This record gives sequence, structure tokens and C-alpha cells, in this order.
Amino acid sequence: METSAESYRNLQFASVGTMRSCTCIIMLDTTSYKAHGTGIFIQIQEHYFLISAAHVMDKHGEFFIFLSREKEIIKPGGDTYINRTENREKDELDIAVLRLDDDCLPHIKRSYSFLQAEDLAINHIFQSWEYYTFLGYPASRAKIKYKTDIFDITTLFHFTAPIEVEYYAEFGRNPFVNVVVSYNKKQVYDGRKGIFGTGPDLYGISGCGLWFTDPSDLKGGIIKPKLTAIMTDWCIKNKNIVIGTRIDVVTGMIKKFIDIDFPDSRIVKLR
Repeated sequence: METSAESYRNLQFASVGTMRSCTCIIMLDTTSYKAHGTGIFIQIQEHYFLISAAHVMDKHGEFFIFLSREKEIIKPGGDTYINRTENREKDELDIAVLRLDDDCLPHIKRSYSFLQAEDLAINHIFQSWEYYTFLGYPASRAKIKYKTDIFDITTLFHFTAPIEVEYYAEFGRNPFVNVVVSYNKKQVYDGRKGIFGTGPDLYGISGCGLWFTDPSDLKGGIIKPKLTAIMTDWCIKNKNIVIGTRIDVVTGMIKKFIDIDFPDSRIVKLR
């Protein structure tokens, strides 16, 4: 008989499709298909956005995303709202928003879904349990298949938990703005083999989502992961740590530049 822990883990596995459907790999250079980062598509009212790390979005106009494995690509157009700083390495937010224009939107909709506003977990209280997963596209797992024209992308789907708040200062982060989670490289799930093993380096996942699967969803069998943060930084000082920025900051940025009716965060406010 399946234990409650096994049932919950299976619920997290069942959420992968939802997460992947609104997550894209961001690339540079059409000759080498260099992985540059990861992005999340969301919709708030009539506005459609691509969210990523600011150091990824700094290359807007140069990067492209894949619409199919047959190397069908698009350079997404639109207005960018980027957290500006003189030193990106010391940017504790590292967040950018691209409001997609009408020219690229129909093409993107053919290949991706848009996360809805109610699936953004603003005011989320992080818990120190493996209720969280991040899903992105490491650079080492994106390549052209040998002797084919097929571009092969392997998703990284990792179970994680936030570290204790008292350690945030060690990484120069603020728990009201950021989230810091663990990365156990020796215990990473391989979806193709269905086993846990050694995972990749995390170059390329900047801009991916940190998702919360509510244990209470088990009762109703609901598959409804919530986006809590955008992960931006694989810590150089400690490779077992990944740092992100709360989704509250993203919605705050959007409200700062666009007149939308969306709840204010009680945790963080942007000036």
C-alpha cells in the first residue's frame, strides 16, 4: 500500500507537465544553440509575459526560444521591465519581465501554456520541507542529437527545501525578498531512467521557477502547483545552494509599470 509520503511525491511528479508547459529554454547563437537561461510564461488579465532573471533578459533582442524540437525558433518581442543595477553580480533581485507583443504571441501560444494569475503564490510562507521543486534547462543537457536535426532538451526537475532563514545573511540575501534552497547534486531525479543519481551543473537554469505543491491537494487529487519564486543564482561559494527572488517581486514590478488589478503583497513592496 502506498504511504502518504509516496502519495505526495507522486503528486509532485504529476505536476511536471504543468510546470514544463509554461517553461522555456532561452538560447543564444543559432549556429551553436548556446543555452543562455530559462523563462516562465504567465498571463495576468489581458497581458502576457515572459519572466526570467535580469542577467538573462539583458540579452533581449539577441536571444530566442524554441517552438519545436525541429529547431523552429522565435525571437520574442515586446517591452522589457528590468531591474537595473551597476553591478549585476550584487543584484539581490535579478528579475526582469518581458511583456510579449501581438506579433510573437500567437506563435508562442502554439507551443506553450501561460500560467494564470491565481497560480502565483504571493504572500507565500516558505516551509523547511521538500514541498518544493525547481524545473529548468541546464546548458549541459541541451544539444543537437547526433546525425539528426533534432534539438534535444532534457528537463531538470529537482525536489528541494528552503534553508533556515538565519543563514540567508551568509549569502547576502533577505528572506522578505529572496528564497534560498538546497541542491543535492548526488540525488537528482532522472526522468528518462526513472531513478535518482548525480545531477548536472546548474548553468542555464537562471530564470526557472520554484514551485510549491500543497500537501492538502492530496485529498482532492488536485494537480495545481503554485509558482513561488524565480531562481536566479547558483551560488559560487556553495554549490549546494540555489537562490531565487519571490514571485511577489515579479508581480510588484508588473504593477509598477502596468495598470493591472492584482493583489498587493503583504511581504514585500517595490518603490
